[in-house]
Amino acid sequence: MEIRWLGNACLEIVASEKILIDPNFLVEPETDPELILITHEHDDHCDPNQVTDMITKAEIYGPKNTLKKFNLPGEAITPGEKIRNIQVLESDCWGAEESVSYYYQGLLHAGDSAHFPSIDNVKVIFTACFPDFYDDYIQAFKRLKPELVIPFHYDVSEDLSEAKGLLERLSEEEINGRLLSLGESIKI
Repeated sequence: MEIRWLGNACLEIVASEKILIDPNFLVEPETDPELILITHEHDDHCDPNQVTDMITKAEIYGPKNTLKKFNLPGEAITPGEKIRNIQVLESDCWGAEESVSYYYQGLLHAGDSAHFPSIDNVKVIFTACFPDFYDDYIQAFKRLKPELVIPFHYDVSEDLSEAKGLLERLSEEEINGRLLSLGESIKI
């Protein structure tokens, strides 16, 4: 499976399925997604103008209020459901009315959440990096024991202090972490 960071909290996943999570990207996807997954209703997690051309080709899933806010066709989902092989998990994104996380083949996309669901076999976590929540992130990572933590959801045009601050904390706790450049991908 290849995971490419497109900016903000947007990931492009190419595996048995082509998936786009939180479609507010700074770098164009390289593939046409079959599935578009949205974690919550914040504008930095979905730009409906970016998905307009994808709507006819992709299935869209997200919390009910998110689909309504962005006037997107799609299926409302809640924690505990499955979309093909993707688990929809609980989430607590700050300031969100409803939010979810997604788990797929070892990847946990946590949106803005600092509280992570219990799940086994986490290889990679993509996480927000808000300094007020560093302690919460660290506690969750110690519990989940991922092979790698990748901070995302920061402004690449500004200083990277939030992402680098989380990396420093990860290093202090002997948790493997790294930054991706905009458009860079990893394989798991």
